[in-house]
Order: sequence, then C-alpha cells, then structure tokens
Amino acid sequence: MKTKLPFLTSQKQKTLSICLLSLTLFSCNNPTETKTVLARPSSLTQNQNSDRQASVWANNFTDTNWMEEWGVKKSASWGLKNIEVMENSESKITKYLRVRYPAGSASPTVSRKKEAPLGGAQFFAHLNMQPRDALRLSYYVRFSNNFDFVKGGKLPGLFGGKLNTGGKIPNGTNGFSTRYMWRRNGDGEVYAYLPTSRENGTSLGRGNWKFKPGNWHFIEQEVILNQPGKNDGRIRVWLDGKQVLDRDELNFRTTNDLKIEGILFSTFFGGGDPSWATPKDVYADFANFSVSSASY
Repeated sequence: MKTKLPFLTSQKQKTLSICLLSLTLFSCNNPTETKTVLARPSSLTQNQNSDRQASVWANNFTDTNWMEEWGVKKSASWGLKNIEVMENSESKITKYLRVRYPAGSASPTVSRKKEAPLGGAQFFAHLNMQPRDALRLSYYVRFSNNFDFVKGGKLPGLFGGKLNTGGKIPNGTNGFSTRYMWRRNGDGEVYAYLPTSRENGTSLGRGNWKFKPGNWHFIEQEVILNQPGKNDGRIRVWLDGKQVLDRDELNFRTTNDLKIEGILFSTFFGGGDPSWATPKDVYADFANFSVSSASY
C-alpha cells in the first residue's frame, strides 16, 4: 500500500518512492556484516586483551615431535613417564597433555626420601626463542573429576636463569620463576621465586581464584621484569577471562642479563613431606599453550 504525502507534488512522490525502493534493495543485498566467534571449550572465554598481543610461540601437541618444538632439555627433566598426549575428537580441545600423579606421590624429594611413587613431571622449555623482558603465557588446565587438592601443588609458569626451584632463593642475577600453585580446596596463587623471597617461593594472590575439578580453565599470566635498581616489575593473572591478580612493585632481577627464557613446566603435589601427597591416583590435563608479547 502506497502512502501519499499531501505536501509533495506528484513528481516528488515518484522520486521519493524510487529512492525508498533503491534503499530497500541496497539494504537487502548488503546486510550488516557479522563475525562468527567460536566459543572456548566448556564456554570459557579468552581474555580480550590477549587477542591484541603479538604471538611469539604456540603449541597444541598435534605433532609427535612437540618436545623439540618446545625446546625441551631432557637432561634437566623428570617424570616424563607420567605424561601422555591424549586425543578426543569429540571435544573442542582435540589434543592435550595428561600428567598423572599416582597415589602417595608428592615432590621428588618425598619420592627419594620415602621411597614413594614419583608423580607429576617437570621440564624447562626454552621455546626456541630469544629471551625477553616481558611475556604473556596462556594455557588450559583441567583437573580430573576425582582430584583432591590436599594441601597444594605446582602448575607451569615462566622462568629465567637456573636458580628458580627447590627452595633455593635466587640473588637477582641467577634466576626467577612464576609458577602457579593450587592450594586447599582449589585456591589458586602465583608461587614466585624472587630475590626478595625469604623461604622457598613467594605467595602472590592466594585465594584470589579457585580451580574446579572436571572443568577446563583458561589461565594467563603476564610477567614484566623490573628495571635493575627499581622495584617496578609486575605480574597480572586472568582466569577464564577475568583478571584475578595485578601485583606491581616486584623485583625479579638486578641485571639486564637476566631475562624470561621460557616455560617451566612443573607440576606435582607438594610440598616437601608426605603430608602433601595425593591419597589416590589423579591426573591433570594441559592444552593450547601460547606465549605472546606483553603490554607495558
């Protein structure tokens, strides 16, 4: 049905009708552009800031030579018999690394002293990249449905230098690390080895987030090293797209020669005594590791 506008002449009515028809045809043939966004597994979403960072390295365990792609030094590794690449074609995460923790296992120290099973695994991955002053690490982690967090355990983080684990405090020139820990009831934290640490690692943000068994969690950490002589280092953490930690005024180093070298893949129960041990066989899955540039 055509609507006539009494204040327009017949000729102007025709002109207006043609214009409206043209506009309608243009709109139908040129719909508003939309982008399809693929949801993260288990409806998890990646922190939006990550997409803006320049990718440095990524690996999802699809190749049989993935350890070469990680730049792993096997001489400094342990627990490799506890890891296995798994595949699930029905999942959005099709390949992932499963790490097993046998009942009674805790740290390597407990395994040696108490003749307990060796659980978990550890290796230093240099990622075949140049060391840097700032990086962002992200990956997925999922704990088995029957996972008992007990008193706590370690999860992968970034590292530099050689003195960065095992209760040995670095001096600002020889190392640092920013592993995560799970604590009782799944509480999370960054467990950092810093020259300012007093005994073992420094606990940052304990309880700011929680891990839940059976769920894929997407976790990111951004580490910015300090300028030597200044306490201006920084660690930020996101869990499932939500920022859960922002800690500044940190001291990682006293020399520019110490830089971020890669990923310290370290996971086990403990703790250095049997009270940290898992009471049953459990596992954790890790997937889609990525390292990108950090925003200052």
